[in-house]
Amino acid sequence: MAYQPVEYPPRQRRGLGVAALALGIAAIITLLLCGLGAILAVAGTVIGIIAVARNNGRGMAVTGLALSVITLALAIGAGVWFFGRVSPCTDQARYPTKADRDHCLEGRVPFFKATPTPAPGGP
Repeated sequence: MAYQPVEYPPRQRRGLGVAALALGIAAIITLLLCGLGAILAVAGTVIGIIAVARNNGRGMAVTGLALSVITLALAIGAGVWFFGRVSPCTDQARYPTKADRDHCLEGRVPFFKATPTPAPGGP
C-alpha cells in the first residue's frame, strides 16, 4: 500500500494587505507631524484598493483602507478649519502691517506665536 503525497493548498498572498494596514496605522499616527500622515493615507488608500481588488490580504486591506480614509477626512477637516481661521488675517485692507496680521493670527489660531522681526539696521 502506497501513501499518497500530501498536497497543501497554495499559500494565500497577503503582502499588499499588510502594506495597506501598515500605511493606515502610520498615517493616523503621523497626521500630527505637519500633515505627513495625509501623504501616507493617500498611499494607503491606493494600495488598499489594489489589495481588495486582487483579494490580497483582504481583511487587513479593508482595515488599512478604512484607517487611511479616516486619516484623509481628518486631514481635510483640519485643513479647512486652519485656513478658515487664517484667511481673514490676510486681508491687507483690514490689517495693513505685518504686526497687525501677526496680532490677528495670535488671536485666531491658538498655537500661533509670532516671532519678532529684526530691525532693518541690525540689532
